[in-house]
Amino acid sequence: MSVKPRFDLPRIGVGLAYRPWFVRGLKEHRDRIDWIEICADHYIDRTEGRVARAVELSQRLPTAPHGLELSIGTDAPLDMDYCRDVARLAKAVRAPWYSDHLCFTQVSQIELGQLTPIAFSEPAAARCAAKARQFQDMLGVPLLLENIAYYLAIPGGTMTEADFISKVVNDADCGILLDLTNLYINAQNLHYDPYEFIDRIPLERVVQVHLAGGAYEEGMWIDTHSHPVDRHPEVWDLLDYLCRRAPVRGILIERDANPPEKFDEILEEVEHARAVWA
Repeated sequence: MSVKPRFDLPRIGVGLAYRPWFVRGLKEHRDRIDWIEICADHYIDRTEGRVARAVELSQRLPTAPHGLELSIGTDAPLDMDYCRDVARLAKAVRAPWYSDHLCFTQVSQIELGQLTPIAFSEPAAARCAAKARQFQDMLGVPLLLENIAYYLAIPGGTMTEADFISKVVNDADCGILLDLTNLYINAQNLHYDPYEFIDRIPLERVVQVHLAGGAYEEGMWIDTHSHPVDRHPEVWDLLDYLCRRAPVRGILIERDANPPEKFDEILEEVEHARAVWA
């Protein structure tokens, strides 16, 4: 049975991460897609034309921005100019929520170029929670933090990832974007039970879900967003398990590379997610 949601948010359905390769398919099949997620970093700190483009998209379909560069895990204050730009974008597209990753992407103002895991410790959780609360207060909508794929545990950790995420979101009073493909990949590579992970996090805070397909390279799974979700059939089972317990408000399919020849293949995944969620 699903728990009572922490946030009073609309159920916006099943959508797609907006990518240039499917613009035509989106126009032709807009009635089969409930919403889109845009990469916030492509629309901030740019010309007004880019912001206007984001607004135009939001007038066609409900739109939620998803960020890459908040770097909430960096041991430094938030970039307030970046936060203000993000807040303006979220307001412009009437976002129901805003999401970014529970990780860091820069150190000493040096961009790392990737989502880097944090050492799962109490001090790190406290720092992340304080910054998440500060940022959410600026946003005016709920902030969702996403679990990332990672391939080794960072030294200095004293907590499990599930307990770390729980500590951050509870102390910050923010939400969770649960990437089930990342969860599955981490569970396979690091040898733990993904269902136990789900059971340990505060399910009332799970607002959104990401689904994608990864690749198996050199003996491990990699989060590539380059294949259908069916590459990992177990992810559909995780979705079913989660949706029976958490008040999910939006499910999103990601496909960044290796696009299918026919857009119908993506639409089939959308329909599959709807069927599981029903």
